[in-house]
Amino acid sequence: SIFGSMVALFFFFLMHRGETESIKTIMLHQEWSTLGLLFGMMVIVGELSHTGIFEWLAVRLLVSSKGSFKRLMVLLCLLTAVASAFLDNVTTMLLIAPVTIDMCGILQVDPRPYLISEIILSNIGGTATLIGDPPNIIIGSSFDEIGFLDFIINIMPCIFIIAIPVSLGLMLWVYRPYTSYKEMVELDAQKLKRTYPIYDEPRLLIAGTTTCFVIILFFLHPLHHKDTAWLALIAAFLTISFTNPHDVQDVFRNHVEWDTLLFFAGLFVLVEVCAAMGLLQAIGGALAGIIKAQEESKQLPIAITLILWVSAITSAFLDNIPYTATMIPVVKILADELPLTLSIEPLAWALSFGACLGGNGTLLGASANIVTAGIAANRGYNISFLNFFYPGMLTMIVTIAIANIYMLIVFVWV
Repeated sequence: SIFGSMVALFFFFLMHRGETESIKTIMLHQEWSTLGLLFGMMVIVGELSHTGIFEWLAVRLLVSSKGSFKRLMVLLCLLTAVASAFLDNVTTMLLIAPVTIDMCGILQVDPRPYLISEIILSNIGGTATLIGDPPNIIIGSSFDEIGFLDFIINIMPCIFIIAIPVSLGLMLWVYRPYTSYKEMVELDAQKLKRTYPIYDEPRLLIAGTTTCFVIILFFLHPLHHKDTAWLALIAAFLTISFTNPHDVQDVFRNHVEWDTLLFFAGLFVLVEVCAAMGLLQAIGGALAGIIKAQEESKQLPIAITLILWVSAITSAFLDNIPYTATMIPVVKILADELPLTLSIEPLAWALSFGACLGGNGTLLGASANIVTAGIAANRGYNISFLNFFYPGMLTMIVTIAIANIYMLIVFVWV
């Protein structure tokens, strides 16, 4: 991503006849809220990982699976989807990915099919609420007409009743060779529980309390409107102040995924430079021109369909956070110029569905994807672009089609 950002800056240099962006401007391209949130949650999760809680949870999930790999995948994916709706999906994957890798280590199976399935369900579950995915937070803060309950009413039914069950079926079908090629080894539940106990209860009490506190504050975001990055950072520093105050360097060295943070930093520069060169604005302008050229009776269904699919395809290859921020003015302009046929709400829901579900298209599409790939790589499991592409793109196409039909039924045909 850093190499890509340098290439984009070089093209910017050529297009502007030798003018370059200043270091200050490049630093302003960073999504510091995202980087701060990642840093804070990495520290908290790192402290939790030194208590034995993740191994303890893995054993409980294994026992609940009753010897079935398919049931295990379903349990993990459902847990991830529900958690992602009420946390941001990055935090969810920071918590669940280590559990999954430890659990697969016990079973001596490849964790990548389970991790990829969790990422996909995390992005889908996060679509359901205002706080579940960063694009939704941007949409909710940009439109006065839209609040927390509006997401629950308009988006959650489609996600939980249709998209999640269908996506679970797709994951079981795609990974059927991994879930049925051998029988799960017979597990001695009592021996596993004795082998993997919680071994640092004081640290668990401190780190667990701050984690619960952060989760509650994330859930109450519509009330306090505080940046989630500040909440995570404050909780992280409170945690290490009590658990590891004399060796903070060790915490930063072993708990923080610096390569993941650098990847995000380069990606943010790359996308913002593309926006500065007019790429994202060109996409938004072309979209607005097509919609305005249609008959009044067709403008709303065409606007919904175009925003959905263009957002999904663009978000699959570019980070969905800056894309959503770029599309907000386009949505407002469309609603202002065509008030009789287009209103803010359906256009905002189309943007939300497209940007969030489009993040499943490729490994680069959403923050949760990259974070989980980083965690897996540090544990010795490489999730490549192609590993993710087939299940991710397939799920993206199917869920966007579901969202498209759902929106046409709710906002146009009924």
